[in-house]
Amino acid sequence: MFFRRYLCRAAAVIAAAVLGAGGGASASIRQVDVVNCVVAEVNSQMITLVDVKIVDAFGFFETEAAAGPLERRRFVLEKMIDQKVVLDLAREKASVDPAAAAAELSGMLAKIGKEEAQRRLDEFGLEPADLLRYVDEKLLSEMIINGRFGRGVGVSLEEMESFYTQTYKPERVKKGLEVMPLVEVLDALESEIRKAKVESQSADWIKKLRLEAEIVIRPDCLKN
Repeated sequence: MFFRRYLCRAAAVIAAAVLGAGGGASASIRQVDVVNCVVAEVNSQMITLVDVKIVDAFGFFETEAAAGPLERRRFVLEKMIDQKVVLDLAREKASVDPAAAAAELSGMLAKIGKEEAQRRLDEFGLEPADLLRYVDEKLLSEMIINGRFGRGVGVSLEEMESFYTQTYKPERVKKGLEVMPLVEVLDALESEIRKAKVESQSADWIKKLRLEAEIVIRPDCLKN
């Protein structure tokens, strides 16, 4: 429904641009970024350019490493494809707690900031609730992955000590932050190491799922 509102809004903007040009044949028409297209299909499920832009705009994935907008879109698209192939395994078997989805959305919008979040919502013609389907996909995908890999991942004291010395301390010093004693950050280090292990194991698993899936990507669509 909100895509229909977005496209109707886009059509109105284009019409206004044409009328504003005076209607003459030689008058220039202002270019407006309202293009939408299907950028990928995953087992017959469509991902549109607007989907990618929305997920990018509201920070569903960490994209700081991306060099520019196009690279960021490509990264976001790959993550969305990963989610689709994971969700295909349990679409009818699991669901997200609405309260958890609402809390996740609230945190995302708060991180962006009230005014900036509203500006981005207005840009796409969205209400906050329109983002919940993206939140559901993200949380359900994470739930499936954690259920498959999280329980069997162990972290030894030696691994935590090594992570503390080689990663935690140098990063804190580089940022000018206080280096806490090892005993006070054991839980946080264990969580960080476990998360990295789950991500590594799940990445290999998702690669196999992608090989078995029917995936069509239209890279030219990303350039619009």
